[in-house]
Amino acid sequence: MNSRLLKIFETGFLGLIGFTLIAQQQKRFQCAAPYFSFISHSELQQFHLRFPSLYVLDKFQVEHLLSVIRNQTTHTKDFRLYSDRLIRLLMEKAISEHSKKLSPQEGSQAQTPAQEIQFENKQFCVVVMVRSGNAFLGEALKVLPGASVGFILVQEHPQTKDPQLIYCKFPEDIDQKQVILTDAMITTGGRISTAIKALQSNGVNQENIAAVNIVSCEKGLSKVLHQFPKVKVITAGVDYALNTIQDHRFPGVGDFGDRYFGTVDQ
Repeated sequence: MNSRLLKIFETGFLGLIGFTLIAQQQKRFQCAAPYFSFISHSELQQFHLRFPSLYVLDKFQVEHLLSVIRNQTTHTKDFRLYSDRLIRLLMEKAISEHSKKLSPQEGSQAQTPAQEIQFENKQFCVVVMVRSGNAFLGEALKVLPGASVGFILVQEHPQTKDPQLIYCKFPEDIDQKQVILTDAMITTGGRISTAIKALQSNGVNQENIAAVNIVSCEKGLSKVLHQFPKVKVITAGVDYALNTIQDHRFPGVGDFGDRYFGTVDQ
């Protein structure tokens, strides 16, 4: 009888432990969900089949960086540090997707003939979308110290909410450049589409544009890539939808410009 009671007690105790562990795991998942509600790997594969010019950084390469950036309690110095680390990865990916040339490599240590993959810094132009796109400029010029720089400002009309081109300043030979267009996020797709049109009006071909951003919205991406199928879009993650009530990305990173440049209290 005692042994039966002991067995029942042990079974119940182990069950309680298991239930507690599951509850704790669910709580951790709920806490993490605001920072990791990206579309699933299978959904991302299907999305990429529809839009082959979309490039998303490997999840395991960026998930820790994104978790810090997307945490609303992260202070400015850490937000800036982790953003810069992620931006560096995005910039390297953007360069890797542009065309390069092969040339014989002199002084190679290899026993067999070797070729060097080359590109010239001056063949690139980094076009910054004011203001959050300015955060990319520091890392961009570390990777491409000889690149030229352009600026473009797109703002929403206060009544219609339609994107408006306010200002742009490009190098005179931008039509001969490989353009890396930087902005923190693709939300509705309106801002980035307006910027791409401005580049096209200055002679830049779609296939010479790489739009680089930290996080994108599935709806906004679809709009941009339907309209500009040859533009390369490089991002660290794709979210499901917009938070239409606050008109910010959900869960997003908040106002990236304010958080990166420290213009809000944290």
